[in-house]
Amino acid sequence: MTSLDDLLPLLVQLSRSRTRRRSLSELAAQIQKSPSHFQRAFSRVVGESPKQYGRRLQLECAAVLLISGNRSILQVAIQSGFESHEGFTRAFIKQYGISPIQFRKHNRRLAGSATHVHIIRQAGPCLQLFKKLSLNDLDTRRMNMNYDIEFRSISETTFLYKSTRCGQSDIAQALGEIIPAVFQHALKHGIEMLSPPTTLYTNWSPGLVSLKSGLCVPAGTAPTGDIYVETLPATDAAITIHVGPYETLTNAYGALEKHIAENGRECNGAPREVYLTDPAEIPEPEQWQTQVIWPITSNTLNVPPPTRITLCEVFNV
Repeated sequence: MTSLDDLLPLLVQLSRSRTRRRSLSELAAQIQKSPSHFQRAFSRVVGESPKQYGRRLQLECAAVLLISGNRSILQVAIQSGFESHEGFTRAFIKQYGISPIQFRKHNRRLAGSATHVHIIRQAGPCLQLFKKLSLNDLDTRRMNMNYDIEFRSISETTFLYKSTRCGQSDIAQALGEIIPAVFQHALKHGIEMLSPPTTLYTNWSPGLVSLKSGLCVPAGTAPTGDIYVETLPATDAAITIHVGPYETLTNAYGALEKHIAENGRECNGAPREVYLTDPAEIPEPEQWQTQVIWPITSNTLNVPPPTRITLCEVFNV
């Protein structure tokens, strides 16, 4: 059966050349399958049909072009891989609910936000993949887990998110539904994105896990419907980078917990995962980077005080 591991090299190609149009037969030939088999396998594994996936990447490319330059709507359409102004406008309205002209007007203020543009380009291709990234699909051969852990002081930040409670085995499925919804909400409503996709685990028990997943955004962002906004208070935190498949993140938590205790601190709040790597850009699971941030209590041993930084700076360690 065709797995995500089989499709990741192809997803890398699609991510790196988002505006190029490819036929179903051409895509299927790259993994040596028939067009009908490829269509079914791609939809099952990725969560979108090949056409839907390619069209979404084209529209996200167009969204970046609309806010980052003075190109005409026709120029944006052509550069994004569309053949006409009309076809592009129809697809854009269907995806975002407003016309390209309205989108540009509402989002022009974000033209100077390199972080916002980077998040659109980096996170977009992998949004539907979180629910598919399981041990059954990926080569999770054993790796040497060594962690560099730092104590840092994080400034207050604003978090845009959806929340859910689910079983531990359903976390990937939940993230695969929540993260795309928050991302598309921010993109549609012109909300500046200040972080990669992020998850907070507010409660973890043998039965159910409570989590919040979304993006960091500017203060003053308003909630809408089931998309909530929360102020995350300033805090000291232990921070490390986990390199490897998501399923092996428990190694990072174990290393953090041990380091925190050895330095006279205690865990003090919901741990956070920040997904730094786009699996559709880097197909090898052993290279995926996830930042793990665990809030801690104040210093009780003779340990140098942590440096205070903003949460945006944390993502660049």
